Amino acid sequence: MKRLIWVLAAVLTVAAGCKSEKKINSYKDIYSEQPTTIMVAPVVDKAERKVEKYPADAAYNNELNTSTAYMQMTLTRPLVRKGYYVLGTAATKEVMENGGYNQKALRDGNLSELQRTCGIDAVLVVTLHRWREENGKWIAMLEYQLRSTKSNHDLMHTWVMAIKAVPTNLKGDPIVMKRDKNFAKEWGFDNGTAQRAFLVEKVNDYVLRDLPTSSTLRQFEKDIYRNANPTYIKYTWSEEGGADVKNCSVEEYEEKAFL
Repeated sequence: MKRLIWVLAAVLTVAAGCKSEKKINSYKDIYSEQPTTIMVAPVVDKAERKVEKYPADAAYNNELNTSTAYMQMTLTRPLVRKGYYVLGTAATKEVMENGGYNQKALRDGNLSELQRTCGIDAVLVVTLHRWREENGKWIAMLEYQLRSTKSNHDLMHTWVMAIKAVPTNLKGDPIVMKRDKNFAKEWGFDNGTAQRAFLVEKVNDYVLRDLPTSSTLRQFEKDIYRNANPTYIKYTWSEEGGADVKNCSVEEYEEKAFL
């Protein structure tokens, strides 16, 4: 009898674990609130700057700034593809200035006024915590928080360790890969900036296309039983194999992002 109870408990635990991975549970507030208009806040950039320690190394600092600006540019497209209306940059700036909002207020404060006066249903705040260089890899530590203006609840909260392998030659210098070279040429970036910008665009697309389809489209609610992304993600991109996505532990994320 005890064995039967133990087996049933195990089955229920597994079932609950599987159920929690479905979009109907991960995004239950999106399905119930049905947000359609999203404001994308300016990226919160907390990345460590070499220029603070080495003022002459302005090129590296500019490389990170450019990558962050490019990240901001590529946040809108995945949302629009899912059927959401996204406020333009000028409108977002005006809303934030007139309402006295900063990123901290958008992350933690009461957003109901945005719904009442502007018709904004949700606010997306993306934080770039850190850039790391480690064993021939670029690593970006990112956090995505989508907050409801109706309930002030998180509609999505995802932490990503984004990794791009950067092969090096015998001298230790990065090897220019074909995909990076084409990307750099298209945007007029140097190779290092191109590698970072390419990575953050890929991660933006991966994270945001996991959101449920907007209620503005006929496909709304047809994805409720599909698996949702985990909360902590290790996203690794390589030239040869594309993206490898795995669960990331909270401990590993915090160690690389904050310690």
